[in-house]
Amino acid sequence: MIHNRSRKWAVLFAVASTQFAVPFMLSAVGVCLPAIGREYAATAISLSLVESVFLCVNAMFLLPFGRAGDICGRGGVFLIGLMLFATSALALTMAPNMEMFLVVRGIQALGGAMTLATGLALLYDAFPSEERARALGISVAGIFLGISAGPVLGGIIASGLGWRFVFYLGMAPCAVALLVCLKNLSWRLSPAPGARFDWWGAVSSAAGIGLLVFGSAHLETSLGWWGLGLGVLALAAFLAIERRTAAPLLHLDLFSANRAFSLGVAAMCIVSCAAFGVSFLISLYLQYARSMTPAQAGLILAVQPVIQCLVSPVIGRLADKIPVHLLSGTGAGLAALGVLAAATLSAQSGTGAVVVILSVVGLGIGIFSTPSMVVLMSAVDQSRYGVASAMSGQSRTMGMTACMAVITVVIARYVGNHPLGPEVIGEYLAAMRTLFTAFGILGLFGATMAFLAKKNVAASTSPATSQPASQSLPENTTDGRTCPLPPAGAGPHAK
Repeated sequence: MIHNRSRKWAVLFAVASTQFAVPFMLSAVGVCLPAIGREYAATAISLSLVESVFLCVNAMFLLPFGRAGDICGRGGVFLIGLMLFATSALALTMAPNMEMFLVVRGIQALGGAMTLATGLALLYDAFPSEERARALGISVAGIFLGISAGPVLGGIIASGLGWRFVFYLGMAPCAVALLVCLKNLSWRLSPAPGARFDWWGAVSSAAGIGLLVFGSAHLETSLGWWGLGLGVLALAAFLAIERRTAAPLLHLDLFSANRAFSLGVAAMCIVSCAAFGVSFLISLYLQYARSMTPAQAGLILAVQPVIQCLVSPVIGRLADKIPVHLLSGTGAGLAALGVLAAATLSAQSGTGAVVVILSVVGLGIGIFSTPSMVVLMSAVDQSRYGVASAMSGQSRTMGMTACMAVITVVIARYVGNHPLGPEVIGEYLAAMRTLFTAFGILGLFGATMAFLAKKNVAASTSPATSQPASQSLPENTTDGRTCPLPPAGAGPHAK
């Protein structure tokens, strides 16, 4: 474990910077798409791929890079990802055409996946147990700050200086974090003796996740449904591979024999699915049912991520003192009640009602996020922190993807192929109420799982490795890797 005070805060700065930069780059670029499209004479399909490529590639490689960090050193994977993300941001400003822009965008997503897959693990390596939740709270606040600042700053910068300066701004914190990390982290990639990487598992999981994300984003076409079907088959192949390989990418016993981990992953995925669509649905509601401009709607929608950003550090400090499953369950339940309240909105509802609903959902997610990550990370021993960190991001991504897929299907069912406008606003409101009711009930189910996902005690044995969960890295180790890892084939039933 990293005991040097300056080093552990350097790690926190680096992780929080990337937690800010990745969602900022995602949300801010959305505002810049019209300007990018005009410069490159891009089609609507090409512009939609700017966001889709990033989400898809990022989701595909979270788990493989999390496992690679456990084997080769989390510090090395994190730093390479940080460098890739920052240099890609600069390269995007010099892309000669839209095709090259999309290729570089995919490379940037690859770097983002490397940092997100190992960031939480590095925090757990760097901080003692009594300070971890506080550090996680600060890093989670970075995520919400990036989400809330992206559209606002992106719009201002793109209008005043041009869309390229949005990428310069996104690159800046990563560049500073890179300099800090080069001084405080080892970025040697040195595979642990006896450890093997599950290449077939990595390929099948990446293909399955990628196809599911792609299919969910294109459900209006038969190609999207084919993508979903092939994604399910690829994930089934991944599970079959993991059951048979001696050194799996993901120990399935983490789910079958580790109650805290399995319930924690399920709660995170379900709550993400239940709450993610709030901003999207209310944005359309404000602009079509309440005739607001995008700027007016954006100002109101900023209430939710701002509250999440303010609440997360406070909850991080409380999570070191209060049972985390109680905090995460309470937050999830509060968010679910906010989503259910959104089902009561009508064309005559006041702006105050919308602000209250967004505030309740934001408060609930702010309370839920950090404790739910603590539950997940505490459920495994140190040699699996990378996998747990990756599963945290993976479960949120899959929840958000499922949410948007359901929204697409339900709106298509109620509104059909008609463009949104005054003539179909009644149908849209009916679809919105149906969605919020269903998502609210789903959120309550997720809250129940969060309450049941009690944090593992430090002395417990992780079923994935049969090693004490409290095992620490050797003194002055800064690569974020437990050495040595258990030999290939060691597992919960190893003799």
